[in-house]
Amino acid sequence: MKIRINNLEFRKCSSLFKDNLHEIIKWYPNNYFGKEEKLRKEGYIDNFEGWGITKDNHTISKAFFNSPESCYVIAFIEKGKESWELRSVGERMLELTPEEQQDFFTVYTLGQAKLNKNVGTTN
Repeated sequence: MKIRINNLEFRKCSSLFKDNLHEIIKWYPNNYFGKEEKLRKEGYIDNFEGWGITKDNHTISKAFFNSPESCYVIAFIEKGKESWELRSVGERMLELTPEEQQDFFTVYTLGQAKLNKNVGTTN
């Protein structure tokens, strides 16, 4: 189940540790998208493990070159004993713009409604 409005998305968390964990993430433009060759010309080389490129003390995962967007978690929604519980990651909810706050509220409300509807089923 994914619900996205502008740059905020409600989705099931891909956690290996918890089954009933969902998250609200914020998408943003990935500044490394399509820039691997440019960085290699600037002296970046494959790192020892092969998963990224490195120059001096700076390493970039090769995965960053493949997607125009990246994201980070704003909040988790987890099944508690009696209801779903919203848990912010630090102060990230407070750092949203007024427009993003409205989108957050809408995405959360729609996602929460689907979770409540699917109680007892696999989400």
